[in-house]
Amino acid sequence: MKTFTQATTLAAILSCLSLPAMSADMPTVFGKAHLSFGSVSEDTGVDTSSNSISSHASRVGIKGSIDTESGTKVIYRFVWEVDMTDNAKSSADNLKSREQYAGLKGNWGEVRVGRDDSPYKIAGKKNVEHLSDTWGDFNNIIDKGQDTRNDDSISYRNSIGPGKLMLAYAAGDDDAAAENAGESTSIAYDMKIGDMGFAIAQQTIEQSATNDETGLKLSFGYKMGATQLGLMYENVEDDAAMDDKNTYFSVKQKLSDANSLVFAYGTKDQGLAKDATMTALAFNHKLDKKVTVYALWADGSDGGLNDASKLAGDGSALVAGLVAKF
Repeated sequence: MKTFTQATTLAAILSCLSLPAMSADMPTVFGKAHLSFGSVSEDTGVDTSSNSISSHASRVGIKGSIDTESGTKVIYRFVWEVDMTDNAKSSADNLKSREQYAGLKGNWGEVRVGRDDSPYKIAGKKNVEHLSDTWGDFNNIIDKGQDTRNDDSISYRNSIGPGKLMLAYAAGDDDAAAENAGESTSIAYDMKIGDMGFAIAQQTIEQSATNDETGLKLSFGYKMGATQLGLMYENVEDDAAMDDKNTYFSVKQKLSDANSLVFAYGTKDQGLAKDATMTALAFNHKLDKKVTVYALWADGSDGGLNDASKLAGDGSALVAGLVAKF
């Protein structure tokens, strides 16, 4: 009888403990595995080539929200990049922090505090970027130094009219002796009207006490049936280095529900004798809503694949890839 009473009491306690958990918002675990295999080469005076198995910003994360009595939600997101092809015992790069922030969200907008993509980075990407995290990533052309994920940042975003206004401030280095090196301000407006998308963004980064770098980016996209066209122009002015005038063009052609082609071409004008250029062509096949396989050819001249793919000089890549989301 005593045993039965103890068991009944324990069951009642466990039942009470489980009720709040059942009614609370559960966090969502998500991620992406992105791998490729193929041949890469570069010519910087010496022509080299090799086979490569690469992990392209594969990641895992957790996100969620908590309701409050005021109607304002507490939001959070923590993401880590995982190099799936790395030997963790010999490298410190196996695990890296990506966006990690908490904030508040209501009908007045959204505030985020922590490490997060800058408004400049986000604005207009959907109009043009269809080869994200591949050897042909558009950051080979669009300035990677401006396309930032900022530490020590606070941002505000809200839907206004046909688009979203985004503002952000990043304090940079929190060492007093460094005088906030890396401090940045960013503003962007990203809108969609029918089949057309527009975006404008500006960002200033304090590289040092005497050097600022300012980027201005314009993006346009147009969907015409099964064809999506995208164009991005960027002007980056640096007090202590060469200025950039970057242009990136892309076309995505849907062939069927499962298949599509992507073509991209970009140029980086730094006032040199030869402009860096990138050309890329990809075929995508969806095995499922969350699983895609692809074949990609990317070619860069005069450093056209250097900024994102680290292939200096004249570089190229011919690979097959797999993207699986969960």
